[in-house]
Amino acid sequence: MSINLNSIRDILNIKDDNIIFSDNFYLKKKFRYVDSHFFFASLSYVPSFCPCCGAINSSNSIVKNGFKSSRIRLLPISNLPAFLVLKKQRFLCRDCGSSFMAESSFVDPYCNLSNDLKKAILIDLMEVYSLKSIARRWHVSPSTVLRVLNSVPPLKNDFSSLPEFICMDEFKSVKSVDFNMSFIFMDAVSRRVIDILPDRRIHRLISYFQRYPIEVRRRVKGVVIDMYEPYITLIQSVFPNAVIIFDRFHIVQNLTRALDRTRISVMNGFARDSQEYKVLKRYWKLFLLNEFEFKYWSLIVSLF
Repeated sequence: MSINLNSIRDILNIKDDNIIFSDNFYLKKKFRYVDSHFFFASLSYVPSFCPCCGAINSSNSIVKNGFKSSRIRLLPISNLPAFLVLKKQRFLCRDCGSSFMAESSFVDPYCNLSNDLKKAILIDLMEVYSLKSIARRWHVSPSTVLRVLNSVPPLKNDFSSLPEFICMDEFKSVKSVDFNMSFIFMDAVSRRVIDILPDRRIHRLISYFQRYPIEVRRRVKGVVIDMYEPYITLIQSVFPNAVIIFDRFHIVQNLTRALDRTRISVMNGFARDSQEYKVLKRYWKLFLLNEFEFKYWSLIVSLF
């Protein structure tokens, strides 16, 4: 293979040596009224067995039976759509009479999206982007983005183990779940998501965690939550040896709210046109500083 073709393989991130580019491997033309890059290659090898019947390929029991072309969408190049027209070798098994096509790690069987493109779409799906914006970026349709999302296997929990420390919380979910809120819990040490539930109601959560054996639940030493009261009831019901740990964000948040309510109560004790009322109303942020230096106290005292 020439140096130019090796460079093309590196640019397209093709690591399968069975994909061979032809002499006229590149063409730029319009596809659906848009300038696009087209690359041409073939995929062929000698199979070791028949995937249909499992027969070992010996004495030419599996023979080549022509090609079938497929247009595989690649990652965009220079913000233009890119395609790989791949001629896949067809094989015929003489033992069972079935035929099959050559496969590659570059693209999944019966799929016209390269694996690199699907990975890029999944990375964008982890961010706060709409389906239309992701589809527009990678030159695919929104339904294609949705199919890539649905292809991700769901989390499976075998209910055989739990970490010693767990974090629990809820988040705004899709409209199809109950009350638009879902429940998530994870390993507090490794930060690995254990499971996501479509409902955060207490009776549903108790029923879910009771699927874990009592010996597994007794090994949980601590659960980190916010100050949502049903979670406290949940922990006391299903984790007999766990210590309830309030996360520091909500502790600071509650202290800040209590301090602000006190400031408002003191402020309302003065007349609205008084200097004290105006100072407490205008400089409320000073009370929330991490380190309240003496100069800020001097400022407030001087204003009073």
